[in-house]
Amino acid sequence: MSKFVPKGVMPALVTPFSRDGDINEDGFKQVIEYTISKGVTGVVPAGTTGEFSYMRTEERKKLLKLTVEFVDGRVPIVAGTGMHSTKATVELTKYAADIGCDAALVISPYYLRPVDKGYYEHYAAVASKGNLPIILYNIPQCTLGPLNSNVVEDLANLDNVVGIKDSSGNVPYLLELIQKLEGKIEVLCGADEAFLSAVVAGSNAAIMASANVIPHI
Repeated sequence: MSKFVPKGVMPALVTPFSRDGDINEDGFKQVIEYTISKGVTGVVPAGTTGEFSYMRTEERKKLLKLTVEFVDGRVPIVAGTGMHSTKATVELTKYAADIGCDAALVISPYYLRPVDKGYYEHYAAVASKGNLPIILYNIPQCTLGPLNSNVVEDLANLDNVVGIKDSSGNVPYLLELIQKLEGKIEVLCGADEAFLSAVVAGSNAAIMASANVIPHI
């Protein structure tokens, strides 16, 4: 497996829906085409901004397959594959690998919050069984709490863990991650208000909702 290295600005793609609740495929393709035309270094479908939590598993698979077919190798694809359970996350990550995605963005288990050991075991299982490089995803406002930076540091030693996206907006936490993980994995900024601080501190990558609109900044 080639080592995917997160870099540059990647949009957390919005998912347009029709009035009857189906994925608006033409609208989705327009978003992808626009962001690629502005020079993004990858695209991220089925993440938080893409409203994955409101989709059935089959809808997420459909969205990922549509992305792979339309992007057609022009930029890397980081698939949002996080689910409530470890087993379901592994299965969706394997699917993303099978259809040609380049990496997976994996949110922490949500609704029921694990202890630190549970977080580690969840991510370790996805990294070892999912057949894709993974980016950890810290978004405590949606998962009942942050990923402990010590757990992240331990996970950074696993072969298929290539980054962590931090959408907390907590700049001290972000800077702590950048310091601890230097030379190990990439820290990706996921919060607009923390972007400048992240760049100044040495982050080389971001996954941003705002990149759907202003990807060239």
